[in-house]
Amino acid sequence: RRMTMMRRYIYIVLAALALSACRYDVDEILLTRSDISLTVKGELQMAFNENTCQLGYNSARNEFRVYDEKLSDWFILRCSTSPTTEGQELTADLEYTTRTDTKHIREAEFRVEKVSAEGLIWLWNKDRKIGIVVKSL
Repeated sequence: RRMTMMRRYIYIVLAALALSACRYDVDEILLTRSDISLTVKGELQMAFNENTCQLGYNSARNEFRVYDEKLSDWFILRCSTSPTTEGQELTADLEYTTRTDTKHIREAEFRVEKVSAEGLIWLWNKDRKIGIVVKSL
């Protein structure tokens, strides 16, 4: 009887772990987005609003900037090379604001998951579960 209870407990723990691992999937977090945005571990950090935000791009630095008018919400992505092709892998530095502070991530590995005819680029960091949609200007 005690062994049966232990098995049930193990199955419940394994099921919970499996569900939590699937929570931050590239298809769920990134590819469902159709707007310029930054999502970290399933939590939307910022989404571009054309009425209150601005975009910037520096081709010499492969740098994408998204920020609101108050400069309270923003993110900057500096890529090692210009992201242009699906399946392309690159490193990038990311800086962004949260509700309480500013985060800096250096030399993170990203994969270009999708590129649209309108210039949108979907990038995914598998290790940190970071999804970014930027626009080539």
